[in-house]
Amino acid sequence: MFDDIRGDIRLKTYVSYILTACMVIITLITILIPELNSLYGVGDGPAVNIFVRLTIPFQHGFDNVSSMFHLGLNLILMWALGTYLEKVLGSYRFLITTVASFFMYVLFHRLLLLIGHGFTPILTSYSGVMFVVMVEGRYVKTRSVFEDYFKTLRGFQLGVWILLPVLMAFVPLYYNSLSSLWENIFYGNITHLVCGAIGVALGFAFRQHIRNKLTQQTRKRHIKHSKLDRLAVYVAFGFPLYLALIFFI
Repeated sequence: MFDDIRGDIRLKTYVSYILTACMVIITLITILIPELNSLYGVGDGPAVNIFVRLTIPFQHGFDNVSSMFHLGLNLILMWALGTYLEKVLGSYRFLITTVASFFMYVLFHRLLLLIGHGFTPILTSYSGVMFVVMVEGRYVKTRSVFEDYFKTLRGFQLGVWILLPVLMAFVPLYYNSLSSLWENIFYGNITHLVCGAIGVALGFAFRQHIRNKLTQQTRKRHIKHSKLDRLAVYVAFGFPLYLALIFFI
């Protein structure tokens, strides 16, 4: 079941593609044109206006090396978790998950005046929903745990919730942070934990839908989504549209 979903090319992940394009384009143009750092992310420090703060998920790193490393890591996670989750949930609920974690991310970023940016917190919300997907997968088909992609997802989940928090705790040290280790652990992970919790909550809210889709895959060998999922793709173009309009705000 999990392997079949991963390999089903009929299940389109257009919202994931749009978000991925936004990440790649914004990160690369700010590397090529450093002056644009004043419009995207928090390169000028935590006291940025709300219009710029809304761009933080799509900017990565603080120099060329860290930008490419951070972007590369997030692209891998988007492929493993994001595109797969969109196949199961459909674009509509996937977009709801993205928007909910997006605004919670920006809210905590503003309240705590954080200086980090990147798509990672939103990816942890996908990971949160994925916990429910994996539990429901075992319920629908017990032998799912032996499938290759189930094992792959389990590995990524462990990485997101064990390795990533350790990495994020030490990132501020790389930029000569004067804060203590415990402060680094807190500030480096708070948005990931909040967005991860949002993902788990949404996973439970979508639980019956997830079970229905996995059952549909088991019985009919294909998940079929609704017109709302097709509409969500058009709504998702609001992200690149905003990133382009930031020049005029």
